Amino acid sequence: MKTAGRWATILGCVLLLAAPTAGAMSVLPLELDRLIAGASTIVHVRCAGNAVQADPVVGVATVTTFVVLDRARGGGDNTFQLRQAGGEHHGVAVDFHLPNFRPGDEYVLFVPAVSRLGLASPVGLTQGVFGVTLRDGVREVGRGRDLARLLAGIKARTLPSGIAARMQAGQPAATAIPLADFMALVRARVESR
Repeated sequence: MKTAGRWATILGCVLLLAAPTAGAMSVLPLELDRLIAGASTIVHVRCAGNAVQADPVVGVATVTTFVVLDRARGGGDNTFQLRQAGGEHHGVAVDFHLPNFRPGDEYVLFVPAVSRLGLASPVGLTQGVFGVTLRDGVREVGRGRDLARLLAGIKARTLPSGIAARMQAGQPAATAIPLADFMALVRARVESR
C-alpha cells in the first residue's frame, strides 16, 4: 500500500508540474481574409462601458457595450454588445485571457456569431481587435505589431493608397494604418466574397 501511495504522490507532482503548460494555448496568426471569413459582425466602435454578471455556465461573464461609429458587416443597430466569459463578480474571478475594453477607447472588431451560450469573443481573440488611435490628426488602426502578415495574400495594387504607402519596401514596419483606408479595404474584401 505504501508503494501505491508513493506512485500516487509522484503522479500528482508530475501533473502539478505539467499544469502550467497544459493550459497554454497558441493562436496562429490570421490574415485579414481569415478574420473577415470568421466574422459575422465587423464594426468600428467606441466602448461605452463594461458590466460583469453571474453566469450559470461559465461562472462570470463580462458584457461590453459599444457605440457603433461605422460598420462593414452585420446588423444596423447604433449599439453593439459583446458578452465574453470571464470577469470578477462578488469575489468570483474568472480569467480566460480574453480581450478587455476600456470605456472611451475606440476599436475595430471582427466578431463571430454568438454561441448557443450567448457568448462571443473577437475572431482569433486579440487578433480580431484593432485599437484606434490619433496620430498627427489622422485616426489610425493597429495592433502594436507589423501589419504586413495581416495583409499577406492581398495584391499591393488593390490596397488603398494610405496602406500601400506604408507597406512599401524600405519603409519601417507598419504597425498602424489609416482607419479610413482600413475600413475601405475591409468593405472591399467583404463585398468581393
